[in-house]
Amino acid sequence: MPKKIDIILASSSRSRRKILSDAGVKYKSMKPPVDEESLKNGFKGSTKKLALMLAERKALSVSKKHKESIVIGADQVLSFKGKVYNKPKTIKEAEKNFKLFKNKTHYLDSATVIALNNKIIWRNEQSPKMKVRNFSDKFLKNYLKEAGKEVTFSAGGYSIERNGIQLFSKIEGDFFTIVGLPIIPLLEKLRKIKSAAVIK
Repeated sequence: MPKKIDIILASSSRSRRKILSDAGVKYKSMKPPVDEESLKNGFKGSTKKLALMLAERKALSVSKKHKESIVIGADQVLSFKGKVYNKPKTIKEAEKNFKLFKNKTHYLDSATVIALNNKIIWRNEQSPKMKVRNFSDKFLKNYLKEAGKEVTFSAGGYSIERNGIQLFSKIEGDFFTIVGLPIIPLLEKLRKIKSAAVIK
């Protein structure tokens, strides 16, 4: 019988942990020792390449100390009119961003990787297209009041798996990727990795 290999999610993201847990994957979660802000500030390239670089750095930073484990790294970069928008630091900042995105389209450049033996062995890149609807000021006020500090947890300030879906008029892309992980292709790859017997 093949040896079981531990799976480590190089992230403390609540939404990513929930996706894996709901899919029945047994894993450990570790916050990667990566300074995202400094990496972003010094990066020269597209937002897609930035998301991939961050995902790889996260996975490899954990894989260095856990070489025999399957390490999943992921990141998302919200791009709007050529500018990168990070997680809003305050509810006020989130409100300002929502007003900018209103009735317009932005992209959520997303990258997920798997590292094994300190090497990246799999990459998945997607860029869901997000059209924000022409909502009223009253709606936005009520949304921010209900969401509270949750708007500071994600790059866009929204959780489409909850009431954040009401911000949008159209979405093109994989639901799970937007939430945090492309779980279907990820599971397919995990099944193919020899000895990944933890995937039933």
